[in-house]
Amino acid sequence: MENKDRDWMWQADAITERHLQAIWYDGTLRPQSLRTVDGAGVKVLDPGMWNLEAGPDFLHATVDVDGTRLCGDVEVHLRPGDWFVHRHARDPAYSKVVAHVTWHGGEQPAGPDGLPPGCIGICLGDTMRTQPGFSPLAIDLGAYPYAHRPAAPRPCEARFAGNPDAVEAVLRTAGRLRILEKSHRMAARFMQISREQTFYEETFAALGYKYNAFPFRDVARALSWRDLPDDPQAALTCYNCIAGMKVVGETPWRRANVRPANAPARRLATAAALFCQGPSLCGRLLACDLAGVKGQRQAVAILRETRMLGPGRAGAIMANAVVPYALAVEALGDVPEWIFPEDVSAPVRLAAFHLLGRDHNPAFYSGNGLLIQGLIHIQRTCCEAALPDCSDCRLGRL
Repeated sequence: MENKDRDWMWQADAITERHLQAIWYDGTLRPQSLRTVDGAGVKVLDPGMWNLEAGPDFLHATVDVDGTRLCGDVEVHLRPGDWFVHRHARDPAYSKVVAHVTWHGGEQPAGPDGLPPGCIGICLGDTMRTQPGFSPLAIDLGAYPYAHRPAAPRPCEARFAGNPDAVEAVLRTAGRLRILEKSHRMAARFMQISREQTFYEETFAALGYKYNAFPFRDVARALSWRDLPDDPQAALTCYNCIAGMKVVGETPWRRANVRPANAPARRLATAAALFCQGPSLCGRLLACDLAGVKGQRQAVAILRETRMLGPGRAGAIMANAVVPYALAVEALGDVPEWIFPEDVSAPVRLAAFHLLGRDHNPAFYSGNGLLIQGLIHIQRTCCEAALPDCSDCRLGRL
């Protein structure tokens, strides 16, 4: 390569954060040994899970810094000062960042708006420029993280390639395990609080969506279903007062990168409408034949009577609250073969790409909430512990 071509390759517009993410994630691209900006030796034991949603770029990473192991999240930027530009210090989601990986060198963010205590800085560009034959142009950015292929074939790919029946059987088993785990937790909770209150709290957690499940559960605990006013507007006023005075100060709402339909204010209004619409919501749902498709659809229609829930969120309530609760109170004898589907999330898509390949048809699983729950279970119990190279995959050993 001529010098002028190589000079162009290292220009700012030739390197993007996506390149840095790929290098950090892929052990075949990332150097075996790195150094912090202070000169300490760094070995990446686990680059973490590629975060496809809001928050740090990688979650649950593990790095060794001169014999000291750091476990936490990793944030990637082109320049150290981008930490200030993006105001990460003001976002609690970034409080567990243990490594700030940049392409360019410079002074690491410090002070009240700087990096979390103990966070290390790694200038990846200084190391990569010394790697013979490395070219950012050779990185297929579209292959990450879904289609990135490890050095050896994935265990799940070797086992399930061309065998959709085997994949479906595994997903059904995994989904059933996940639903039963939820049901067992609810049954154990009956020893502490009433059944109705348990259902109320679990429904609140499902309404809170991924990022606000804990504060929503706290609201439900602070205002029990027995003390809830009959009028939805009065109930919403109570919820907002509790959230403002008690919950939000201890567990702040997650508002950044949250779709308007999932915003806390709208979800609280939805909860007020759901639990103040006359007869017991729990009783009406259990009156449906939840073992069959028709009964599942009837239950979803009840959840959507307020016109404040989309079908995907209603499906999430079915899988996370209604069906497990029905099993816990023995209104259902077993996990249904079909559950109304929730929206397909990024972790679900990632697990599906690993098991089914890059060009699979999402219709294989997107129409059945039980299979979606199976993919979530596999992603959390197997993929998150084995990524990126699937070298120690529990699913492959089963």
